[in-house]
Amino acid sequence: MKKSLGIVILSILFVGCVPVPTPVIGAGTGIGAGVMHSEYGQAPHNYATAIRSYFSTKIKRGSTAQYKFAPPRRAFKRKGLVYGGDVAWKGWIVETTVAVPTRTGRYLTPRKYMVLFSGEQVVEEILGTHHKLITLVDR
Repeated sequence: MKKSLGIVILSILFVGCVPVPTPVIGAGTGIGAGVMHSEYGQAPHNYATAIRSYFSTKIKRGSTAQYKFAPPRRAFKRKGLVYGGDVAWKGWIVETTVAVPTRTGRYLTPRKYMVLFSGEQVVEEILGTHHKLITLVDR
């Protein structure tokens, strides 16, 4: 009886120490690429005009600003650990720099943004190039 109880306790300790495997998200080649592609949707084609119109309403003198765009990349954003850490958004991200002119016409130092897309629509913009909850799928 004592041996079997000891074996059960020992097996529970070993099972509790096994790390949980993390999900692997591929780059979209091979088996299952169509499923992953459908999860993120199509890449935005008119992302430049969508970003310009979005920032023209959000930033003062945004319609006369200078923009630079990186190509769209797949990404996902998680909820915080307090909210369970589940995936909150899957889609495409475009890194953008925006240089806004002053009243005298001189352009300020460009600010970097990450613009999140769902299809052709802008979901959110994040100031900066790094965010702890965003994971880029395409490197």
